[in-house]
Amino acid sequence: MKTRIQRIIVFTLLFAGFGIRLAQAKQPTNAALLLGTWVNTKSDGGLAEVVITDVSGVFEVHPYASCSPLCDWGAHLALRFSSGIGSTTAIGFQVTVNQSFVTRYLQGHLITTTTGQTLLEITTQSKFISTDFREDYEQTERFQRK
Repeated sequence: MKTRIQRIIVFTLLFAGFGIRLAQAKQPTNAALLLGTWVNTKSDGGLAEVVITDVSGVFEVHPYASCSPLCDWGAHLALRFSSGIGSTTAIGFQVTVNQSFVTRYLQGHLITTTTGQTLLEITTQSKFISTDFREDYEQTERFQRK
């Protein structure tokens, strides 16, 4: 009985917040490695270039598709990710781009090639609206800093 009462007290204290601060999830604050203009390493890709900015803590990803001229998908707020829970340096991002006929989910992260070059690898998943005849698809592309 005493053990049950102790558990109830602990449970109550946890939910009441007395002297206990719950951990808060945070995005990494240093996005410097991701910032800049990245161009596709191949000319036949789905995306031609991606511009990544972080102005006063507003982290945005601005993709341009391979059209003639380039198709501007607009700048979108994005989430930053680090390589581990203790790191404040962002090495990846996730952004959702909603268009009238398709929703695109972009996830990018930095990679190092066997030659030591740092590239940005982006996987784009495209989910078309139900009335569109096209199949949903995924495409992974690599980008180098301009």
